[in-house]
Amino acid sequence: MHDLLHDPLIGVRTPAGSQRLSLPGLLAALSAGQVDGYTGLRAHQADPWHVFLVQLAASIQARRPTDALPTDATYWREGLLDLADRIPEAWQLVVEDVTKPAFMQHPWKSWQAEAGDYGVKTSRGQTVFDPKASSPDELDVLVTAKNHDVKMARLGTDAMEAWIFALLLLQTTSGVLGRGNYGIVRMNSGTGSRSIAAWVRDLHPSARFTDETRKLAQLRESVCRESRYPQRGIVLTWLTPWNRKQHHLTLSQLEPWFIEAARPIRLWPHAGAGLMALGATSEVRQIGPKTVENGDIGDPWTAINAGDKKKGRSALTLSADGFTPQRLTDLLFEQGFELSPLQRPPSGEGDGWFVASCLVRGQGKTEGFHRAQVPVPEKARRALLQKANRETLGKLGQQLLADAKDVQQILATALMRLCKGGLEKADKNDFKQIEKWINAARADFAKTWEQHYFPTLWRGADEAHEAVRRDWQQRLVDAGQALLDEAATRLPLPSSRRWRALTQAESAWRGMLHKAGLPLPGRATTETPEPEEQPA
Repeated sequence: MHDLLHDPLIGVRTPAGSQRLSLPGLLAALSAGQVDGYTGLRAHQADPWHVFLVQLAASIQARRPTDALPTDATYWREGLLDLADRIPEAWQLVVEDVTKPAFMQHPWKSWQAEAGDYGVKTSRGQTVFDPKASSPDELDVLVTAKNHDVKMARLGTDAMEAWIFALLLLQTTSGVLGRGNYGIVRMNSGTGSRSIAAWVRDLHPSARFTDETRKLAQLRESVCRESRYPQRGIVLTWLTPWNRKQHHLTLSQLEPWFIEAARPIRLWPHAGAGLMALGATSEVRQIGPKTVENGDIGDPWTAINAGDKKKGRSALTLSADGFTPQRLTDLLFEQGFELSPLQRPPSGEGDGWFVASCLVRGQGKTEGFHRAQVPVPEKARRALLQKANRETLGKLGQQLLADAKDVQQILATALMRLCKGGLEKADKNDFKQIEKWINAARADFAKTWEQHYFPTLWRGADEAHEAVRRDWQQRLVDAGQALLDEAATRLPLPSSRRWRALTQAESAWRGMLHKAGLPLPGRATTETPEPEEQPA
């Protein structure tokens, strides 16, 4: 039922218009450069779905190599069946014979042996289901605290395409969520998040698919050697029953581009319409051994934190701040991080992009979906290729970031003086309001410089770094002055203290800039009001 091998379940945009394709048809269209985008894919699902397709294609190519990626759906259909050990049900969304696998779903020993663990009860001769999810969104987004970052239960339960994407996200990106709900092995511990990063020559979906599939073919031998994967092993981890008291498989049984199915899940026809997801728990993670807890297993989309103080090396774990300029700089210049060949710029000509995304997980909540897409001009790309040039440019990046931090701190002090309205002290409630306003102002200031940071940094690839930094410092100071000027007009300062507040803020602002060796504003400053009238 709902067969990915034959049924047109996946909506795409092509030069000929929107259409729906089977999974083999999609791989063929991507290989032919005909997929411009997807009609039903949501932002946080895009990169995991892309990675899934590349893993499939690269694994098929390893077994059935061709000079160019085939544009014939028959080739890909046969390849998918081969990965599934010739079990066609492994590519069907719903299989009512539970002793057989379904797409991303492990088979059961029998209905009688496992139905109870999946929330199925019999009451007065009636079968009663207690599903884990009754809509795709409920399955996809497991840890939304306030249900606002990505809305749950929003899609219709009969949207088969949505179930495909939701199931994929659950099985390939989940971390630990309570007892018995374990996560994937491509993650630094169960409380981490799976980040996906790559160097991209062309952002077009088909171009990126073909580029990364070819790149994985080049990487396969070295990854097998360094991470001790067999050249021929298991790719799809949901083909056999899982004794949920122990690891289902170990890394030594898997091919390097294996696809996880981290949770015991089974889709089932809903009594009314559509589908529901039944779920059980496990006592351990699906993939072993237990000693692999740092996520450093040779995944080409995973950057490695080479300076992990506890574990030595670990998969990148993103904080709620997301891909800040500081984090992106550390990654691009490998400052404390180690990138895979897929994440480094290749030789050759042309611009490129460093693309990264992550749905950040917190303690029982989602802390936001973060995506970065950094354009890198050709001269900067060439600088990244050579260690000496990369280190020099990376040093400039750290200096620019330090300048931004310094100006932001000085600005915060000046704003504090302004907000206090010339008072020597503020009461507790006033201070809370002041602190809240200043934090908002700091965020506004960050937005003004973050958008200019990388274009300024890339200038350092062919301009004198001293000149680039001077221009950057002036930009920061002028932006800070503009924000201070705006604050002076927006804050309801008492007229009796207005002049004192403005002069104290301006004095603190300029004095600290001078002390830090930063330039003074190159534009008009806050207008000084007329002195208040003195009593007769």
